[in-house]
Amino acid sequence: MNLDELLDRPLDDYLDLPLSEQYPGLRPGVARFDAPGGTLVHAAVRDAIAAYMGSWRVANDHGGFPASDVSDGIAAWVREELRALVGGEGGHVVLGPNMTTLTCAFTRSVGAHLRSGDEIVCTELDHEANVRPWHAAVVASGARVVTVPVREDGSLPAEDVTARITPRTKWVAISAASNVLGTAPDLHIVSRAARAVGAKVFVDGVQAIAHRRVDVRSWNVDALVTSAYKWYGPHCGALWIDEEVASELSLAEQPESAGTELPGRLELGTSDFESMLGTGVAARILLRRDGSAVAAREWWLSELLIDGLQRAGAHVLGPDPKDRVAPVVAFRWPGVPAAKASRMLAEAGSWVWHGTFYAPTLLSSLAVGEEIEAIRCGIAEYTTEEDVRSFLKALRSLPTSVSQR
Repeated sequence: MNLDELLDRPLDDYLDLPLSEQYPGLRPGVARFDAPGGTLVHAAVRDAIAAYMGSWRVANDHGGFPASDVSDGIAAWVREELRALVGGEGGHVVLGPNMTTLTCAFTRSVGAHLRSGDEIVCTELDHEANVRPWHAAVVASGARVVTVPVREDGSLPAEDVTARITPRTKWVAISAASNVLGTAPDLHIVSRAARAVGAKVFVDGVQAIAHRRVDVRSWNVDALVTSAYKWYGPHCGALWIDEEVASELSLAEQPESAGTELPGRLELGTSDFESMLGTGVAARILLRRDGSAVAAREWWLSELLIDGLQRAGAHVLGPDPKDRVAPVVAFRWPGVPAAKASRMLAEAGSWVWHGTFYAPTLLSSLAVGEEIEAIRCGIAEYTTEEDVRSFLKALRSLPTSVSQR
């Protein structure tokens, strides 16, 4: 597929623009720290989708005429871009609406092969989308889910996970970066322990891809799932699956039209070619970036943020900041419920998420008193030092109890 035919300018020209122009969703006077819940869309992603949707190229695939050939080309191209993005030479790439939908399809398929006595290892650190589908998958077989708790400070060392891996373990479901604390166990250690007993590893890579090098082959894992809207793309999910796992996947209820091979076996129905295209563009942008330079800048800003939070009197959650693999920070403000503090910060021009972020067990273990919900900030490529300082200024203006307002 020739991407340049869809864009107003070469992709490199987009990347040479100031970040404020690369991300047209930015607005003066608003500091965006909501990236862990969904990033802004890159201008090249927007333009490619708009050009495709407004052209003669729109058509279903496998039609044997020019417009359909374009759709075939988009599907093939984006799969190659995603293999490169996750370090998954070879393997299968399945595309779908989001990480949760793809995980449910995958675990439902795995569940057909589980037997009584089999075990799935999950963790308290993970998003519910990498926990609940596994619980559903074991119901019919009599298998069970073994949950690894986090430590008192929210940390989850790899040895705590490997201690729960036994010869009964069939799959280990784990995150490459927590969507609450930005931490993760060492995946190399976890995968070695899993391999030693013949188990496989499924990785939630949603929060990781924008911030750290993802390499499924180096990690020696069997599947990795992600959502492009967490790394500057559209609402589209992607699931990479190792070749050896592919033959074990099946869906009892799959329609005949799905075919017997991947991705069709899990990629049911007509594809969303415009979102697939945008996902490929977002992946190529990340591959073109100097990842080390972006990461260094993000870490500097996250350290500035954490230091400012602590100096202001916030209760920063999780272990030592040096243990984070993604610039995601959760905290509580003394005396003010997270929902109210979040609203006050929004009024001051700083947008943050509040809640349990689909990780209620994790936040319950880190609760202070009755308050379970927290405030979450994330650093994105477009976050500036001015944003961080503006946020900290707004934070310091908050009351330390609701009664003071």
